[in-house]
Amino acid sequence: MNIALLLTLAALAAATHAAVPTVPTDRMAQFLQEKASLESDLSSWKQSGAGQFAKEHGFVPASSAKVAGGEEDEQLRRFFLAKLLIEDAQATNPEAVFSTDTPFTLMTEDEFTKFVGASYQRGSGLLSDTSSSVEAFTGTTESVSAEKDWTDSGCVVAVKNQGQCGSCWAFAAVASLESAVCLAGRPLTPLSEQQLLDCDEASYACQGGFPGDALNFIQHTGGVCTEEGYPYVSGDTGDRDTCQTSSCTPEAVAIRKVVSVPESETGLLQAISGRPVTVGVAAGNPTWKQYKGGVVSSCTSTDLDHAVLAVGYGGGNGTSPFFKIKNSWGTQWGESGYIRLKRGAGTGSSGTCGIIGPKSVYPQL
Repeated sequence: MNIALLLTLAALAAATHAAVPTVPTDRMAQFLQEKASLESDLSSWKQSGAGQFAKEHGFVPASSAKVAGGEEDEQLRRFFLAKLLIEDAQATNPEAVFSTDTPFTLMTEDEFTKFVGASYQRGSGLLSDTSSSVEAFTGTTESVSAEKDWTDSGCVVAVKNQGQCGSCWAFAAVASLESAVCLAGRPLTPLSEQQLLDCDEASYACQGGFPGDALNFIQHTGGVCTEEGYPYVSGDTGDRDTCQTSSCTPEAVAIRKVVSVPESETGLLQAISGRPVTVGVAAGNPTWKQYKGGVVSSCTSTDLDHAVLAVGYGGGNGTSPFFKIKNSWGTQWGESGYIRLKRGAGTGSSGTCGIIGPKSVYPQL
């Protein structure tokens, strides 16, 4: 384990020390009564794929050493608090499934919010378009199909994991470009997020960025290296590295323009009908923390703090209309790395979890 990774995990541990997980007074009796079953469930979680993923990638906070009973009792409290969050999320999202079977179960709500929000630590400006080359989406005169799933096209790269780095902006931008290149007739090739983190000075590496700026960077440089040629390491180190484009041969990509999608469900549907689109969402909340499957209809936060890729939409046969979203938290989270957000009536002008917002863009080749 290198020094940078140790420092990253130490930072998470420090955050844990500052906020000892506390069981609500009115739930303490329940916690004590269920302690035996919690011990069994916690043990099972640690052995599960989600638990092993959490341990490997630093999502098991260190003990605060301030809880009577030590680390084991603190983890039981954390596990119990996750179950309480699941109760609340389930009550407001009847079509979704929430579970402790996620990598973020032992993080408190506050710790998870800070983890997600790290992508935008430098303020909301990072979610604003600063690129002069971004053009507005003009819509389409073609009819929009009732459903679309670009994961069936063979032009969506497998779900990746951003790890301990606020690099969602790079993952969303690269994911949209990978699909665009493939849909233009070239082989589907995983491209390098690390190159953007190291070389795009308009963004702030693991402290945040905006997909539009990342795509603009690629547009001006004329290409991006493959993931194999310039592999991702910041998920472990928590920081950028020295720009090393000389060590790989960039894939030539001619982005003609970066297109901004209108703030409307109709506009977003039309855009997604033609290709995957990067979108901003409010993800630093229990709904995303404990999500396992189904259609989410409500989030407890509305501030956009995470960039993802919208890869389709659907609904019907007893399921509410939804947008299908590809995340960058690995396949142990959600529906093998994906989440569905409700669309249509009742979701408000900004959509479920803020998906109908000013941050949706895609590259046009």
